[in-house]
Formats: sequence, structure tokens, C-alpha cells
Amino acid sequence: MGGAMLKYIHTTWLHAILVLVAVYLDGGIALQLAGVLFKLPTAASPFLCILVILMPILSGTVNQVRMRWGYVIAFAGGLVFDIFYTGIIGIAMIGFPLTFWVAANIQRYFPNTMFWAMATWFLSLCTYLTYDYLAFGLINLANLAPASFVVFHLFPTLLINLILFLLCYQGLDFLYQATRQPDLEHYNVDRRDLNSGLNFKRRSQRY
Repeated sequence: MGGAMLKYIHTTWLHAILVLVAVYLDGGIALQLAGVLFKLPTAASPFLCILVILMPILSGTVNQVRMRWGYVIAFAGGLVFDIFYTGIIGIAMIGFPLTFWVAANIQRYFPNTMFWAMATWFLSLCTYLTYDYLAFGLINLANLAPASFVVFHLFPTLLINLILFLLCYQGLDFLYQATRQPDLEHYNVDRRDLNSGLNFKRRSQRY
């Protein structure tokens, strides 16, 4: 019943709403688990929003959303993330569309299965975290050595987000698949079917 109702919701709208919800949930998770996630020297940041931003690619529904809207929503999600969490406009606002682009170029070589979706998500998240580290280092807001970044930020962040991936991917994939619409652009009608219909019409006009 629920899946049938979702057919009336366009995937693009679903995607935009889920990205905003995920940004909010990231803040909630970070706040509620701050004593565990950000216990010095460790800093493990939840990035459920990145998983949701990449879901059209990971679920094979990117044609439903369209690439341009994928970038627009990633840009908007990054802007909201920067305003509420990063505190510097431009880090996630650029990083989220960049991560979307990386995932799109990786996924084209893989089939649409959960394993390869996880591989694409993993590589894309690594790209974003590396970009984030370099961006903060460039503006002199991060003095963490590369080895310390890998041990105390990259690895813990990947671990907590792997848990989020395993918990949320199947449910998210169901939502995106449930809103998938028929691809009429590639729907072919046999010319013989058209001719048979026309012939029937001509015959019917004789009587």
C-alpha cells in the first residue's frame, strides 16, 4: 500500500526532502553522541547526508532525478550544512557536489548492487573527507598531521558512517525504487502495431 502511494511522489522531490532530513539527523546524531564521537583525540563525524545525496546514483535512479538536479540538491544541502555545522560557507557547498560528481564517475563502471553501491559510497566519502581536511588546512583552521588525520578522523568517521550505511541503505533504496517512474523516453512502439491499429480504423470506416 505504502509503495503504491509513493508512485505519486516524484523522485526529485523525495530526494530533496530526504537530503534536508539527513542534514538535520546528522546534527542530532552528533549532538546526542558527542561524548562518544568527539572524545579527544578522536573526531568521528556522521555524514548520513552524503549517503542520501548519493542515493540516486547508488540506487540506479539518477535518471529519475536528473544529474543537474542532483548537483543542485547537493549544492543546497551543502549550503545548509555549512550554515548550521561547518560555520564557513563554501566547504560543504562545494564538497557535496564534488562528491556527487566523483560517485557518478565511479558508479558507471559498476553494476547496481548493494556491494558496489557500498564501494562507490566508501570511495566517495573518502574523497570528501580528504577534500574537507585539505580545505580546512588551506585556510589554516586545521593543523592535524596527515597520519593523525587518518587515525583520529578518517578511520573513525568511516566506521560510524559504515554503520549508518548498513542501517539505512535498504530503507532508502526502497523509497527511491518505489518512486521510480516508467522510462517512456526509451519506450519503443512496433510500427506494425501502429499499422494494425490504422488498418482496423480504415476497415471500421467502411461499415
